[in-house]
Order: sequence, then structure tokens, then C-alpha cells
Amino acid sequence: LADYSYPLPEEKNRLLNFFKVDGLRLISRFSNVRRFLELEKILWNCKREEFAYMAQKTLEKHMLQLFINAIEETGLKNVCWSGGVASNIKANRIIRLFSGLKDWFVFPHMGDGGLAVGAALYVDHLLNGCKVRKLENAYLGLEFNDEAIEEELKKLKEVEYEYREDTAELAADLISEENYLFWFKGRMEYGPRALGDRSILAPAWSERVKDELNLKVKRRGWFQPFCPSLLEEESKKFFEDYDGKPDNFMTMGFMSREDVRERIKAVLHVDGSSRPQMVCNENKEYRMLLEKVKKNTGDGIVLNTSFNIHGEPIVCSPRDALETMLRTKTRYMILGNFFVELRR
Repeated sequence: LADYSYPLPEEKNRLLNFFKVDGLRLISRFSNVRRFLELEKILWNCKREEFAYMAQKTLEKHMLQLFINAIEETGLKNVCWSGGVASNIKANRIIRLFSGLKDWFVFPHMGDGGLAVGAALYVDHLLNGCKVRKLENAYLGLEFNDEAIEEELKKLKEVEYEYREDTAELAADLISEENYLFWFKGRMEYGPRALGDRSILAPAWSERVKDELNLKVKRRGWFQPFCPSLLEEESKKFFEDYDGKPDNFMTMGFMSREDVRERIKAVLHVDGSSRPQMVCNENKEYRMLLEKVKKNTGDGIVLNTSFNIHGEPIVCSPRDALETMLRTKTRYMILGNFFVELRR
């Protein structure tokens, strides 16, 4: 929402002086109650997008200063970052570009769950000498075999289905023909992002399909953008500030190149920014789909949003997926190795 506001100079940002950064501390000028009352005064006297803009710029400025101070005080330039604020991809981008960090990793569960994992791993290291291991992927959840999936399919008269060996190619062809579909594969993702196992996929260039998807399935606020999954090797083609360090977990903001925006307009925010998933080899079948889309269209990129109706959890089981298909009257779904189509 902040990007729909006219830009304001810092001196007109009435939220900036609510806080100040002192070393590694963020200090509030007001108590919780007083802060609420002061915020209420401002909120009732400005447009909501203007308020969002001021809040976003305040966050970016103070978080950047905290990171700069932390680097100066500790000398550490390789950082792992989590917690609720770590889900703010705009702030993450500012920190990545301007803080002086050498390398950093935003944990894929970038809320309180990430803090819990970090604390547990730290204690395990102290008590048991647990070694550092790279998190290669976020596919840590439940998985369902073909038998379990077909058992659920047999219960429904509203769908028809067939077993397919070429589900990635089939899905890519449907997307290339300007359709959206549900994509349910393998283990469920850990964290709030759908990363190609519990996803809704659509063409990255089609605003018509994007609007249809939002109207019939996602039902989100008009200002909320959709995001892309793309082949990692295509990242430099689409994003001007890509530095060769792939973001596999949709945790970072990037700015698109002006010359490609028309080709990926369904996955860009109003300012041209995006939150991409850059797919390497962590999900081979998803890569196959993207490679086939590239073969069909010239660009290995798709719209990828979480497989759920707005306000509900991401689907976990085949039953969840089928119920969502029926409720939203979505025509196509890849469910494991089955191609499922709504009876018409």
C-alpha cells in the first residue's frame, strides 16, 4: 500500500521522530498508550496509503541504522536474519544494498517460528557441539503418496482425473496457454511462502489471468501484488540489482529492469519491484516446469502464489486441495502425479 502514496520528504514524515536509534537499541519517545493516541491523531488526518508510506520509510531508516551500528560494533558482516520484521522485503532490500553487509541469509520462516529455530540451534551448538549446516530447501512438511491422493479423488464425483508421468510439462503448457492452475507436489513448505510444492501458478505476463485469479480464488486487497518463481539463471535478465546470490525462499525485494516489465507485469508491484523465488536445483520437478515454460514462451518465469484462499492456511493435504478446488471452481490442478479437472 505504501507505494501508492506520493513520496514525502523526511521532514514531513510525522512518524520518524516516534523512535530513535541509540547504538543497538531502538528507543520509543512514547509509552505504548501514548504512542497509540499519537498514531491515532495522524491516522485520522491522512490517507491510508500516506500513513503506510510514512510507516515503511520509518522502518527502513531505523532498521538500516541498526544494522550499520551492529556491523560497526561487532565487526560481523555475515548475518542470519529472522523475526517478524524480516518479512518486510522492502526493508530487507535497503539493508542488503546499503548496510555494508558482506553476506546474509533471511530464514525462510521469517516470523517468530524462525526465532524459535535459531534459539534451538544455538543452544544445540552450545550444549552438543552441533555443526553449522546450510538449509538447502524449505520442503520439510508432510508428503502424500499416489495411493493416498487417489483415495481422496475417488470420493468426489465433481472431478475427473488421470495419472500422468509428464505433469510438469502439462502444467507448463497450460500456463503458456494463459491458464492458472493449482500445483500440489511433494513435501509442504516450511514457513509462510509457497515455493513450488503448495502453489497456485499462472502466466507472469497476463494481467487478465492475474485479475481472474484474485477475484475467484485469492480475494486479496487490490494493492497486494503477486510474486514470481523463475529460473535462477534468468534473474539478471529480469532484475537490475541481482548480485549473483540467489534468493531461493522469497525473502528479498528486487527491482525489475524497465525493458522487461511488460513481459512480467502480472508479478510486479506498482513501482516495478518484486519478491522473486529464484529456483536452482532444490526442486527438480518445479525446475522442469519453468524450463518448459521458457521453451514455450522464451522466459522461464511464472506467477507463484500460495495455494489457499485469502485468510486461510496454505493447503496441506490432498483433501484440503480438493476442497479448495471445489469452493473456488478452479478448472485445473496437478495433484501429485494426477491431472485433475473439474467436471463441466
